Order: sequence, then C-alpha cells, then structure tokens
Amino acid sequence: MPHATTHRVLFIDAYDSFTNNIIALLETSLGVEVTTIKIDEPIPDFEEYLKPFSAVIAGPGPGDPRNSKDVGWIRELWKLEGQNLLPVLGICLGFQSLVLAFGGTVKRLREPRHGIVRRIRGKGEGIFSEVKEVETVQYHSFCASLGPEAKYKGNRSYDAGTPSPKRSDLRSLAWDYEMDNAADRTDEALSINPPRIMMAVEHKSKPFFGIQFHAESICSNNNARKVIESWWDVAKKWRRSCGDSLSSTIWSRSIHAHFEAVQNHTSNQVRLLEYRSAADDSETPFKSANDIRKGAKQSPNSEEDLKGYNRVSRFQGHGHGKCNIRVITNVIDIRETTVASICDTLSLTDGESVILDSEMHQRLEVGEHSIIGIVFPDSLRFEHSIGANEVRQIQNGQCETVSLRHCEGGIFSYLKSFMSRFRVENSNTRIPFWGGLMGFISYEACLETIGIKRSPCSNAKESQTPDLNFIFVERSIIIDHFQQKIHVQTIKPDDKDWVNETVFRLKSTKPTALLSATPSPLLSLNARMSVPGATSYKSKIRACQSEIRAGNSYELCLTNQATIRTQNRLATWPLYLRLRSLNPAPFSAYLRLGRLTLLSSSPERFLMWSRPSRSSNFNVNDGFKHDEKTITCQFRPIKGTVKRQPDPSLPALTLAEATTLLTTSKERAENLMIVDLIRHDLHGVVGSGRVSVPRLMVVEEYATLFQLVSVVEGSLAIKDCDDLDISKAKNVDDSFENTPDYPKKKKAMHTTEAAKTGIDILAASLPPGSMTGAPKLRSCQILHSIENKRPRGIYSGVVGYMDVGGGGDFSVVIRSAVRWDHDPASKTEANGESRVVEGAVGANGDGDEEAMGDEWTIGAGGAVTSLSTEEGEWEEMIAKLKSTLRLFEDDESGGGKE
Repeated sequence: MPHATTHRVLFIDAYDSFTNNIIALLETSLGVEVTTIKIDEPIPDFEEYLKPFSAVIAGPGPGDPRNSKDVGWIRELWKLEGQNLLPVLGICLGFQSLVLAFGGTVKRLREPRHGIVRRIRGKGEGIFSEVKEVETVQYHSFCASLGPEAKYKGNRSYDAGTPSPKRSDLRSLAWDYEMDNAADRTDEALSINPPRIMMAVEHKSKPFFGIQFHAESICSNNNARKVIESWWDVAKKWRRSCGDSLSSTIWSRSIHAHFEAVQNHTSNQVRLLEYRSAADDSETPFKSANDIRKGAKQSPNSEEDLKGYNRVSRFQGHGHGKCNIRVITNVIDIRETTVASICDTLSLTDGESVILDSEMHQRLEVGEHSIIGIVFPDSLRFEHSIGANEVRQIQNGQCETVSLRHCEGGIFSYLKSFMSRFRVENSNTRIPFWGGLMGFISYEACLETIGIKRSPCSNAKESQTPDLNFIFVERSIIIDHFQQKIHVQTIKPDDKDWVNETVFRLKSTKPTALLSATPSPLLSLNARMSVPGATSYKSKIRACQSEIRAGNSYELCLTNQATIRTQNRLATWPLYLRLRSLNPAPFSAYLRLGRLTLLSSSPERFLMWSRPSRSSNFNVNDGFKHDEKTITCQFRPIKGTVKRQPDPSLPALTLAEATTLLTTSKERAENLMIVDLIRHDLHGVVGSGRVSVPRLMVVEEYATLFQLVSVVEGSLAIKDCDDLDISKAKNVDDSFENTPDYPKKKKAMHTTEAAKTGIDILAASLPPGSMTGAPKLRSCQILHSIENKRPRGIYSGVVGYMDVGGGGDFSVVIRSAVRWDHDPASKTEANGESRVVEGAVGANGDGDEEAMGDEWTIGAGGAVTSLSTEEGEWEEMIAKLKSTLRLFEDDESGGGKE
C-alpha cells in the first residue's frame, strides 16, 4: 500500500480499455496513488474536487475530442486558473482535447493507427529533454496540429462564443515522421497520411502537457516510460515553484474527510453512458469512480440475501457456514483407456454430461488433463437469464428462485459466496479439479458484467434458454494425460463404495475399438445449411471500419453464424467424437445441460486461475519481499490467423512459413490490442506490478489453422483479514478506531480486498476481449448494432469450471456447434439416445415440424481493424467456419476440404 506521504494523482477515464495499464505504470514507476473517475461522473464542484490531488491524467478513450460527450470533465481541466491550476498530462484523447482547447485543430487520419509500433523523435525539450527517440504504440484515428480550429458539424467541446486562445500558447515537443517509419513502403503509401504527425505538446505558461502515444503498452519501449517519468519530474518542480513542497506532503485529516465525502457522493450514483450507436437505442448503466478496478463485489449483507444463500445449504445437504470436504480418490493406470471408452463404459453420455476434453491435443500447460463431470438427477444446478435479476436453484426436479436485487455483484457474487463456503481437508494438489461448479456463461451474460443490459429475447424459443448454467459436480473422473493416470474421485460424504465400484468397472471393461477410432462420415442427413453471404458480411466489415475511422473503436471482433437443419435427430456423442477428430484442440468440450448441447473444439483458453497458495513476492511500493497467499492466473488470447493450407493445390504451410505470414502489422496489431486490453482487465483486480506477459505473439499450430497466441499472467494477493466478517462490512462500527489495526481493517472492509478470489478476476474480465475488440465497452455496443442485434448466445461466451479448492479454468466458445432443444416431449434421440431434461425451467412444446430434426448453429468471425481488407476478413471467417462446418459434410463430397 502507498504510504501516507504518497502523492495523489487523479485519472479521468474516458471509458477506455487501457486505463488500468496506465495506472499501473504511474503507481509502479512514479510511486503515486491513483484515483479514477469517469468523464461523466456526477461531481457538484469540480474545482473543489481536484484540491486533494497533486496532478491529473486526462486519459485516452474512444470517440471524437470535439464531441463534449466523449471528453466530459477533461475539457474543464484546460479552464483551470490561478490557485486551482494543477499539472495535467493528456494522453491520446486527452492530448487532442488539449490541442483543441488552445487553438489547434484535429482531423481524421486517412489510415488510423491502432496497435501499431512507431518511432517518434523528440526535440530534446520539456518532457523530452532526456529522451531523443521513442518506440511506442499508437492508438488513434485523429491527428492534431497547432493551427486554426477546423470546421466541425457535430457537438463542440467548447462554447462557440468563447474566443480561441492564440496558437502560440502551445509548443510541439515531438513528431512522428513518416520517413522514419516507411521501411518497404511505396511512395503511394507514404502519401496516405501527413509526412509528419505531432506527438507531444506543452503549454508555455501552464503545467499542461499532452502525448499522442501509449507509453503503457506492452510493446512500448523504456524510453516511452521515461517520458512519463520526465513529466512527473516537471510536475513536481512546478508545484515546488508554487510553494507546495510536494515531496513531503502529508494530507491532513480534514483533507481525507473532504476526499472521502466527495468520493462517497459519486460512488452512490449510477451514470448512463450517453453514447449510442446509430441503430442502438439501449441505455447502459455504469458503476462509478473506482468500481471498475475492484472486480466483482462482496457477498450480499442483508438478512433477505442471506436467506437465499441458506437455501443452497438445504439443497446441498450441508449445514450453514463453512463446509469441510474430504476428497475420496482412487488412482489407476490409463493403459488403453480413453475419454470415449470411459464414457461408454459408464454410460455417461446417455443423459446430461459435462466433459472437458484435452485428449486429442495434449500440450504442456493447456492439455494435461481431461475432466469428466458426472451429473445425476439430484445434482444441484444454478441457472440465470439476462434481464432477470434472480438465480434459479434446481434440484430433484424442484426449482426455487432467489432474488439478486440486493446482491451488488449480481450472479457472480452469488456464485462466489456459494463456492467460498467449502474448505477441502485433504487432496492431491496435482489434480486441477476435485469437484465444484461446471458449466457455461453465454456472451449476453458476459455483457452484463460491463454494464450492458439487454432485454430478454422476445422469441419464444430463445427466451427458454438460460444464459448461465452451472451444475455442482460431486463425482468426477480426471485423466492425467502426461502422468498416464486416471483419478476416480468424489466429494460426497461416505461415497467410497461408488469410487471402488467405478474403478472396478473401468479395470474390467476392455475399451471398444469403435469409440476410440475416428467415426465414419455422418451425411446422408439431407441437411440444409444456411451460411453467411459474402455481400452482407463485407458490408458489415465496411461498417466496422467506418466506426474505427471515426475513432469509436480500435478493433471490432465481428461475428456471424451458420445454421444447419437436419430432417432427423442426431446422436450427439458420435457427432462430438467426429468433431474432435477433425479439429483436435486442447479445450474441446461436450456439454448436455438442460436443453443445451454444445460440441466444442476450442483452441483458446480464456482464463485459468490457481488455488490459493503461499508464496514470496516483491512489493514494488515498499521494496521488500512478503510472504503472502496468492492466486496466479493465466489468459491465452488468440488473435491472428492463417489457413494451414491456403491453396489446396499446394502443400500445407510449415510453421516457419506461417510465422512469416503472421508477422505483418495487421496480424500483430490484432493480438497486441487484445493483450493490452486483458492487461487492463487484470490490473483492475490484482493491482499494479502484478501482471506480466511471458509469451507475446507466438505462432501455434492447429489442425486447420495457424494462430498467433499470447500469454498474460497475474498474481492476486489474498489479504489476511480472517477475523473480519466481510459480508457485514457496511454495518461495521468504528468502536475500534484507536486500535493499531484500525486503518488496515477499515480499508479491507470498504474495498473488499480481503474477499477477492479468482471469480473476481473472471467477472472483471468478461466478455473475452478476443471476441469483442477494444475498447471493450464501446466496441460491444457497436457490434450489437452491426450484427443486427442478434444474440450470439453461448458462442463467444465461456465454458469451464470453478473448483471447491479455489481454482478455475474457462475456455472461449469458438469452433463449436450448438443445439437447443425446445420440445420437452422429445425425450429420445436417434439411436435410442435418451434425453434427460429434469430440472428444465419454463418448458413448453413447439409443435412445429422442425422439432422432429435438429437445428445447429456455428459461429465464426474475425477482428476487423483499419488495416483489414474485405476479402481478407471474409476468407478468415469462412476458414474458421469451415473448420467446424465440415462436421456436417460428407467426406466423399470434398466438403471438408479447405
């Protein structure tokens, strides 16, 4: 924690997805304490609010600096005078707003620069006095210059009647020269944008500075960060010259009281983001102040809420409070046993099933284990639908609804509270899953975590499908592919007989050759396929690029769906076995929950977090190592794709050839933007100095594609505040105010730091950035409009587990086929496969002829950037679509060939 003498810096956030990376840079490099407000935060007296701060950062963000809604409070900074003056650094959008405020102009670039590494030359003055050249990342669609203000038809940031200050009030400090960044570019390419673009300015008499680049990006070099440090040195000197000994400031109790009073005022209100897409008339609520940096909230604290949690105890059969769990395990050798043979021997795919399968694509760190969750009619499940502030608890055919209206973190706080009640007494720590929740979160449920509330679907069929569905799995089978062991385990009390019986059956049954072999082709199904049309999809690509050029997004992950309708019902387990043989992937999955059937061959991990463990970590704030309990986590975003065999008449690409194709600016920019976005999400939960990128843009090989993959990791410290009842933090009194531990306990109770778990990281990181683009919030709104407001459903969502020991692992739902059943009377499938729908809620029959067959959907898409081409994006989407669509194609027809 920063000390009492730490300087306070205010960050004004324009709803950007890189904010927390800048904050981490400030806190680790400058040793300051940063407070964040939104550009539209309700603040009664802005100048009074600024008084406790030493400086201000006007952050980057989407939108147009000439539009008052996009800059908000940033525009007020440039009006500060006299004793109210503060050092200000404008970054990107903040930089452009500064230039506009003092007589400069802003115009669109013909070729926006998003996720592009560029060389910048400084003039050796001001904040560039110590740095002459910088390699840094740019995210901007506009360029600024010092000249007369350009005409603009939209809303202006400043009153038209206010005279513009003279051009001489600002001076430029650095430039991006096209000739410095023009290697292997043609003269025609050089003429697209101006031969030089201003990258930094300073005010001649006020402590106002601005930079157009992102020093915090993972691909910006140390010189870029030195510019931020130079700004802070200049800011401190300016404060000292005004008689403010900034380096030794100790804020008084009255200043603290003032700060907390104002902060509490803003934190108790909800703001609406005023931006709307042209075709999107929905309003989006947002949390205020620093909520975005806190992740999911604490457990409910009212008596009504706690009753809801206690209902879970009755369903589960455990008492109130902590539930001690003993894992009963029996380990056997794999021999010839496979995931398929285990499921066949135990008849696990006849009804509901949850199988997370890595058998066909084993790889260190992502393919060590397969997990088979065994579902029974009495298994406890949780269902949640968007637009309904409630959770349905279902067990033994009984459904009980619990309101979430007092639960600040919504469904994720609810699940977090449920999982926090388990304490495992003995276990094999090598096994990632002992028992717990297994299931999925749809893309629309993910959107709720960033404040986007969509109305429930009016379509009768789609309204019956939950957006979040988890089964509490007590019996499971774990296959350790690298150790060649099978772990049969249970967390049910007195359940050793089941373990021994299961082990006996697995040992005594010889695997059948049929299930371990590649299934035969499945079409002659008389299936009808509806695939996206090139004309329509390319028009959506153009719409995305129009939004990008307007500055509303840096990258938009556009998606589409194909539909397959069959005349007959299909046996889903053989269909899944065919898919995993066609597309071997480390995160394959077979789910049949309620009315959902998911066949997934996903190559992408979204998020994995470990169980808490003791470790020694270096604290950047005090310079010492500390023994603490931590959770480590990992993201593996995939962005950047090339087909394994682009030309069917030529041999497939080698890894070296694919690597060359994936080193283009476009492919690397796609990946970089998502890496920076994930770093932002993760910094917001684990804090500054606890995020790293051990692997950046490495090419990995899959069955039909080569992909550009990065690895982002973080470490969440678990605070030792076991003596506090966090669930009652708001009702705490200050009777122990004079005790030595008061400051620590008070902060812990008000920030809920002590209660953070991996579920907080999950909630703060959804939806997956690789499926949205950046900035995440604005991009999701734009995509909803461009994709014709069609729900993505489970595609683009996540599937995985939350372990009773505190760990979890989720993959992104891509390369997948999805089917929803809507006729509860249809109890059987082809080949006699039984369909169990016990616990389904809101069932009603369709009565239409399509209920006799299947309707499957397959989603696919790609990241659209300013560097994208319509044909290139179309071909990438089709390549991804075909990798799964060939599941339904007859091999003899050649339909599976790419």
